[in-house]
Amino acid sequence: DGDRQADLKGHGGIHKAVYAYDKANYGFWAKELSRSDFAAAGQFEKNFTTQGLTDDDVAVGDLFQIGGAVVEVTQPRVPCFKLGVLMGIEGFQKRFAEICRVGFYLRVLQEGEVGPGDMFDRVGEAAVRMTVRDMSHLLYFEPDNIADAKKALEIEALSPGWRQSFEERVAR
Repeated sequence: DGDRQADLKGHGGIHKAVYAYDKANYGFWAKELSRSDFAAAGQFEKNFTTQGLTDDDVAVGDLFQIGGAVVEVTQPRVPCFKLGVLMGIEGFQKRFAEICRVGFYLRVLQEGEVGPGDMFDRVGEAAVRMTVRDMSHLLYFEPDNIADAKKALEIEALSPGWRQSFEERVAR
């Protein structure tokens, strides 16, 4: 209650209510960029820092219980220029997308209180499996992969924006 976002066109809404990013990515980026100045929280503008839920471990449509809440993975993160500004690296968002360590957005299916240390317990898996990494790579780097675009469209939890992108690809 009371949570507000300034850019509702690019951020927020029910399909991007919460952003999660795995702790392993911090170590990766620290080594990749030769940096040790990452903030313990918020460096990648996320709401939750997970552990053991990388883009290779989570699929769009997976369900998690966190504290009293139940959430569903709806899409990978779309990196924007603001991430480059935050990192102090012009164009970083392109590199972020190329590496496909983007994290994932969640929609809230059941409201509930969450707090530090609450576990992400997987309580359901998508019937059609496509990991966050595979989905991100498909959108940005496989424009001719129509078979997997059709597979992505079978995922009920897929956010409307991503769904539209794959629908347009298939229609072409």
